[in-house]
Amino acid sequence: MDKFIFITLFLVGNVFSVCLAQSYPYQKESIPVPQRVKDLLSRMTLEEKIAELNLIPYYTKDDSICRSLIRAGKVGAFLKANGAELNRSLQEEALKHSRLGIPLVFHEDVIHGYRTITPIPLAESCSWNPELVEQSAAMAAREAAAAGIQLTYAPMVDISYDPRWGRIMETSGEDAYLCGELAAARVRGFQGNDLTSPHTIAACVKHFAGYGAVMAGRDYQETDVSLRKLQEIYLPPFQAAINAGAASVMCAYTSYDGEPLTMNYFMNEEVLRKQMQFKGLLMTDWTTFQHAVTEGAADNGQEAAERGIKSGIDMDMSAKQFIEFLPELVRTQKVPEQLINRAAARALELKFRLGLFDNPFAYFNTEREKQTLYSKESQEDAYQMACQSMVLLKNEDRTLPLSDSKRIALVGPFANTRYHLLGSWNMKGDSKEVITVEEGFKALRTDIPIDVRACDFSGITPAYLSDVCALAQKNEIIIACLGEPSNLSGEAVSTAKIELPDQQMRLLKALKTTGKKIIVVLFNGRPLVLDEVIKNCDALLEAWYPGTMGGKAVAALLTGIENPSGKLSQTFPRHAGQIPIVYNARRTFYTVHHADIPQGALFPFGFGLSYTQYKYSSLVTDKTKYRRGDSVTVRIKIKNTGSVAGREIVQLYIRDEVATVIPREKELKRFASIHLQPGEEKEIRFTIPSADFSIYNNKMEKVLEPGSFTIGIGPNSSELNQTKVYFL
Repeated sequence: MDKFIFITLFLVGNVFSVCLAQSYPYQKESIPVPQRVKDLLSRMTLEEKIAELNLIPYYTKDDSICRSLIRAGKVGAFLKANGAELNRSLQEEALKHSRLGIPLVFHEDVIHGYRTITPIPLAESCSWNPELVEQSAAMAAREAAAAGIQLTYAPMVDISYDPRWGRIMETSGEDAYLCGELAAARVRGFQGNDLTSPHTIAACVKHFAGYGAVMAGRDYQETDVSLRKLQEIYLPPFQAAINAGAASVMCAYTSYDGEPLTMNYFMNEEVLRKQMQFKGLLMTDWTTFQHAVTEGAADNGQEAAERGIKSGIDMDMSAKQFIEFLPELVRTQKVPEQLINRAAARALELKFRLGLFDNPFAYFNTEREKQTLYSKESQEDAYQMACQSMVLLKNEDRTLPLSDSKRIALVGPFANTRYHLLGSWNMKGDSKEVITVEEGFKALRTDIPIDVRACDFSGITPAYLSDVCALAQKNEIIIACLGEPSNLSGEAVSTAKIELPDQQMRLLKALKTTGKKIIVVLFNGRPLVLDEVIKNCDALLEAWYPGTMGGKAVAALLTGIENPSGKLSQTFPRHAGQIPIVYNARRTFYTVHHADIPQGALFPFGFGLSYTQYKYSSLVTDKTKYRRGDSVTVRIKIKNTGSVAGREIVQLYIRDEVATVIPREKELKRFASIHLQPGEEKEIRFTIPSADFSIYNNKMEKVLEPGSFTIGIGPNSSELNQTKVYFL
């Protein structure tokens, strides 16, 4: 009887507690999120608010420590915790011990795929296809969300002109407009139309701002960016991502005007919040408060935390300086509690927007995880992205596509490698699932006879050279799969040389002596100096690090199943001494070229070949004189004059002829994809508002200055049909 009474009282008590908890306004889904946040904040202690600002890494070896921090109410978010089962258990721990039932949120570096890996972002940008890039991001979001992730540290929208920098592989190239269009596409792909959906994740656009201007391409080094260059080059892609609804922003490791961005009030409040109107969560990068101390920009962690929260930072990633120092800083009145409330409100608002308060376990379905990761749908998305990311750089005497009857020798370190096709930041990509180039040929074209002699990166020995040269004599075409090991790209990596490794050049030159047709397929994470490669091959396909389905895409392109359509998003120099080299540099009264090498870039921005040819004609505008507020309508005809269907990327550039500051040579303002059958001709129409002709003048005012402008349209930044318009 006593046992029955005890159980009854226990159940009644729990029911009463649940009812009481559910009576709080913040737990009612029908109430608007801002009101729910306000109500919840009013019930939280200072320590509970500060816990929401503490983002820490999860490692299996530290599982007990992480769980003890959850039980103590010391953490609001985790990164590096992966898997529906694990993250469900951590969430259960949080809800069991949280006084107010506040859920955790899980972050991860989902950069170019989660389990099914797509091409590196620099490669994806060469597709010039926002719709396909959005689809790629949506695929990554589906997989990551199924594995218990709710926020990704992407897109990266840094602009860089230095291919020596290892993180250039994460960028979308050198142009702010193209980068902005793809940034917005990735935000839409990750976040979808509904962040509460268990198939979407929040985006975190990074690294705010100017991180790509690192000295000599060395990661984490000094950046010295003028206000003009900040506004013209580095901020527009962030603005595009913010306008697309990016939920969060991550600050850069580096500094602006000498002050670390992790505590830079001008950048974080005046620029990001006021000028750019960002309303979401702003977080540090990995342990940047501690970096500020190491660099001598703060005396200790307490000073770094104080200046960080005052500068507008909301969340501390991994440094644990907020959780350690903010309580005492508030109690001693060095930091107003209002700043804690503001930061906590932003962290909580994101959790509400993700639906975590209403369904905290929506992302933790192990069956969905099994069905979603590396699904047929994901594989097809990755394949299509890889095909459109690759760029045909040379095709002498129509060496490509391959003829059915030709015997082929497939050689080099990338002929059957798996892991290195994934590239850096390959998350949970499984190298066993990667389709190699050899496997791609065998799957798609069993009718083409292939002899394979692969090697590892250190395996190009005299014996190997002798073997492959002998093999070449038995075949008609040689496909040399060459490139950089993937560990030469990514974070904390820089290279002084941007040529192919010496051993691989020896291989290529040895193959050239055989007199056979040579096709080079290049795998890399940065633009390379390719003058010697060009001299020693008949065709060259830039494949980048193409991801899980990369080998299939290479085979499809080389055999003509797919027609190459990618265009470079980054200028390729002839020599590292030309760095930085860009298509849109400011003009000068006299151009001085390097005296010891040929002039100009090896391959200009926007360049890429096809198996067909296109003719541009009949460029016209609706009129020649315009006023502020008018839109310029431009039309041009493009005809496929070749024998196969293809996709052409039509690029529109504007050149300001005279301004109060030195104008740039030209700037990309629009682009479009057009599919044409052999002999087919279509007219493309662009509508350009007058605002796109504006510049920052000599007073740093964004204005439309009267005068002449040249509009150029063509297949790349160097081959343009042109016409002039005038603004009165």
